[in-house]
Amino acid sequence: MQIKRAIEVWEKGMDGALVGHWPVADTISPVRLLQLFAAEQQRPDPDMLLSYFLTADKLAALQPYVAQQLDAERYDFILTAFGLPSERAEAHNANEEEPFD
Repeated sequence: MQIKRAIEVWEKGMDGALVGHWPVADTISPVRLLQLFAAEQQRPDPDMLLSYFLTADKLAALQPYVAQQLDAERYDFILTAFGLPSERAEAHNANEEEPFD
């Protein structure tokens, strides 16, 4: 399983609708993310698989890893993670062989 990270983009306010998901570059490491969010964790999340609301300081730290402009005046943002099948798992689906993951 390959872990990907994205930023959920929401219209401002409690009734705001989901605008979309903006990808986060794979070059940011879970260690760096943990440094940013460790104080907010109620339980250990060393692989950074949970979702986190992004404040202005977190947006500034993540901006180099997101192609789109993170405009906190216009949107609310949440960092999230999801899994994609590894190449071996995809090969299993295509070839009906036993997976290795």
